[in-house]
Amino acid sequence: MFKKLVFFCTLTLTIVGCTKQPKSFSISGEITSEKNSYAVLSKIDNIYENSQTIIDTLHINKKGEFNAVYFLPSAIYNLKFQNKTIQLALNNNQHLKITGKNTDNLKFKGSKDTQLLVDYEAFRIESLNRLVKSVRKQVASLSKTEENANKIIELRALEIENYTKHINELTEFVKEKMGTSIAVYPTSTRWKGENNLDFYKQLVSNFEDEHPTSEITQQLNNKVNILEKTTVGSTFSTIDLPNNNGEIISLANVKKTYTLIDFWASWCPPCRAESKLLNQTYLTYKSKGFEIYGVSLDKNKERWLKALKKDNRVWPNVSNLKGFKTSIAKEYGITALPTNYLIDSSGKIIAVDIHGKKLKQKIEELLN
Repeated sequence: MFKKLVFFCTLTLTIVGCTKQPKSFSISGEITSEKNSYAVLSKIDNIYENSQTIIDTLHINKKGEFNAVYFLPSAIYNLKFQNKTIQLALNNNQHLKITGKNTDNLKFKGSKDTQLLVDYEAFRIESLNRLVKSVRKQVASLSKTEENANKIIELRALEIENYTKHINELTEFVKEKMGTSIAVYPTSTRWKGENNLDFYKQLVSNFEDEHPTSEITQQLNNKVNILEKTTVGSTFSTIDLPNNNGEIISLANVKKTYTLIDFWASWCPPCRAESKLLNQTYLTYKSKGFEIYGVSLDKNKERWLKALKKDNRVWPNVSNLKGFKTSIAKEYGITALPTNYLIDSSGKIIAVDIHGKKLKQKIEELLN
């Protein structure tokens, strides 16, 4: 594999060299554990689709040293070592140096954008552990018996609530620390429009002023367009997907006075835990004009059907078994579950990501 990449590397650098682009950056370093090996550098083309292009293979000598200069655009890059991949934000005229005994304990100098990205990722992990994974550990500590069933449901609801807090903490980090650095690009995979749309629109506008010709600018503008579609007051797109029998079920044909569009999957524990409350709300308010339109982002049909039966999801349920590549999920930038949208009879969004008791209370207010 590496021999092929070395050839590609030589070809790539030859072509790049011929273009004589005026802007460049360099990557060098010394990592003791990686001596006599290679690292593969790839450019992130689209962070939302996880697409990338291999750029080069760096040879690491017997001392763990490597050094390379590139005439490439400012962008987000992946540097893949034997057992770990690290993400770099490399801007023009930056000279990044990476040092450490191993890839789990690295220091970065010469690229403020990469340092911002490293700091953001460290904060993201800390926040996720504190707010979300700590709740998951509590669930795991409870035996899966009927005695603890209600407690587990409560904890899963708390997990969803805490995930929202986690996303808000990440937004605050971006506000306070990142400015118009290209390092904001990876953070955009977790942007949520509710309560933060104005900030993100201004951020991207400022980013465009700073980086008018960057590919990242266009992708961030596309992200903001998606956020605008998912906020309260926007009209939700139509959905036409097959049910478990292969019949196309259109959202337009099943929606009622108020309809909850529920994105979920069999592998999502918080989604599954919501089933009991959804059942109760559905049975109580179906006759009064409440409907649920479930969109599964599963890939395995057997698991999807098993979850439908076990959770007694008796409302319209659809899936094309393409997971997050389902067209409506891509259109609305859905990257985490559960996600839902409450719409009125005209298709206008009146609530986003409303779960648990808040959902029940909202439906009660609307239909009682």
